[in-house]
Amino acid sequence: MPAKIAVPLSEREFSDLMAPLGPFEPNPKLAVAFSGGADSTAMVLLAARWVKRRGGEVLALTVDHGLRQASAAEAKLAQSRIKALGINGTILRWKNSQPSSGIQNAARRARYELMSGWCRRKGVLHLLLAHHQEDQAETMLHRLGRQTGADGLAGMAGIRETADVRLLRPCLNVSRNRLQAVVDVQGLEWVEDPSNQDPAYARVRLRNLLPALEVEQISAVALGGTALRLAEVRQSMENQTALVLAKSAEMSSLGYARIDSAAIIDTEREIARRILERLLGTVGGNLYPARRYAADHLLNDIRRNSYFKARTLAGCRIIQKKDDILIVREAARCPIQKVTLGGWMDWDNRYRILVSTADDSIRSDFLVRALGDGLPRKSSEKVTKTGLKNLNIAVRRALPSVWDRNELLSVPHLGYGRTPRNPASVVKIQIDYFPNRPVTNAFFPVV
Repeated sequence: MPAKIAVPLSEREFSDLMAPLGPFEPNPKLAVAFSGGADSTAMVLLAARWVKRRGGEVLALTVDHGLRQASAAEAKLAQSRIKALGINGTILRWKNSQPSSGIQNAARRARYELMSGWCRRKGVLHLLLAHHQEDQAETMLHRLGRQTGADGLAGMAGIRETADVRLLRPCLNVSRNRLQAVVDVQGLEWVEDPSNQDPAYARVRLRNLLPALEVEQISAVALGGTALRLAEVRQSMENQTALVLAKSAEMSSLGYARIDSAAIIDTEREIARRILERLLGTVGGNLYPARRYAADHLLNDIRRNSYFKARTLAGCRIIQKKDDILIVREAARCPIQKVTLGGWMDWDNRYRILVSTADDSIRSDFLVRALGDGLPRKSSEKVTKTGLKNLNIAVRRALPSVWDRNELLSVPHLGYGRTPRNPASVVKIQIDYFPNRPVTNAFFPVV
C-alpha cells in the first residue's frame, strides 16, 4: 500500500494558527529560529507569506554552535538559500567554551539566549519556533520518564513571554510531514543536522519509538491532545498561584522577595510549592525551577517548624524574618563580569546595566560584581542612617556594584559613588531590575 502523501500546511491554516498567538503590532516584524532544516525552512516560508499580507518583515536567525567542524559552512549555506528567496537573516555564533557534558542542553540554552538577545537589541517582539506535533510527543515521553508532574506533561507552550521576546510555536499540532511538504512543493533543499539521527541522544531514541507506540494508540496526535488538556490544568494552577502572590508577596528592585509565611503554610500544597519555585527562580535568575524534591523539602520544613534555619537553594538564601520569609540572591553565586562601555549588558540574569564615561578618552577596566563586604566602613555607617538602615545584610551583599582596578566605584542602589578626585570616577551608571524570569508565569496561555 503506497504511503499517504502529506498535504502542505496552507497559508490560511497558518493564519488561523497565528491568530490566537496575538495580538501583533501593525506591520509586524517576526524573527524565526532557522536551522536550515525542513521544519524551520517551512516556518520561514509560511511566516514570510503571513507578514507580507500585513506589511511586515520576517528575519531568519541561524545559530552556529561550533560543535561540529562543518557547522559554520552549514549555517552559511542555510542563510544563502533563504536569502535567495528574498528573506533576510543573520548568523549568531556561540563563542563561549562548550561543556564536556550536557552539550545539547547547554547548546539549547545558548541558542535561546543568542536569539532572544538579538531580538531585544533589534526591537523584534516575536520569535517563531518550528516545533511540531512529533516534537511535542517526544517532549512528553522524555518528561514522563523523569516522573514529572502536570507542568512537564503539559509539554511546550504555544506562547511563552520572556523579558526579551515572545516565543511563539504556532505548529505544535501540525505534523512534521505537513511542514516538510511545504518545502517539497517549492522544490527547495534543506540542511539536515547529523545529530538528529544520532541514537546517543534521548530525543532521537524516543523519536524512533513513536512508530511502535502508535500500534497501541499512543500516537503523536494522542500525546498532543493529552498535553493540551494538561496545559489547561496548568493554566488554572498558574492563575491561583498569581492570585496568592499578588496578595502576599513583595518583589523588590533591590533583588529580593518577601512573602507572608501564612501564604506558604495555609495555601494548598501544590500552590505553595509553585510560589516558592517562582520566587526562587526570579530572585536566583534561573530560567528553570528548582528541583522538585528540593522545593518539597523546603516546603516541608517551613510547614513543620514555626522557625527554620536559613539555608540556600537555587542560588538563593531563604531567611525567616518574624512572620515573613525573605528570599535573597546568594552573593557568592553572582558572576564577576567585565563591562563594555556605552552599551547595555545583562548581569546575573536579573539586572541590565549601562556604564558610560563623561570623557571618551578615559580608559579603565570596569567590572560588575556583587557588593559583598566591599562597602567602606564610613560609607556603610552613612547608609545605616538613611532609609536603608533596615536593609538585610544578605540583600546588601548581593547588590550590583561597579568596580575599577579592584576598587569599588559605585553602588547605585545605596547612593554610593567614589569621590570624583580620580578621573575614572566620572562615570554614568544606570541599573534596571529586569529578571530573566517573571514571578508569575503569565507566559503559559493555552492555545
